[in-house]
Amino acid sequence: MTKVKLTLTIEESVVAHAKVVAKRNRKSLSEMIEEYLASAEPVESGSFSRNMSTALQLRGIAKSTLSKKTDKEIRAMMYKDKYGI
Repeated sequence: MTKVKLTLTIEESVVAHAKVVAKRNRKSLSEMIEEYLASAEPVESGSFSRNMSTALQLRGIAKSTLSKKTDKEIRAMMYKDKYGI
């Protein structure tokens, strides 16, 4: 199979953690990501758009302190909680 180059934007701390895991498993980071993506279940035809339209309809209903934060700020909070970073 032909391989293609893929550019991803991922938090630095997540990359560092992933490299440690890859090294422990004697794999490259690319191999780990490829295996993960290959094992992911495909989205059923049409179900993604149905689910997405429901999500879009519900967007903004729940108000919380997180609704004022950017995705990047929320992601940083999650990593801090999970990894203590």
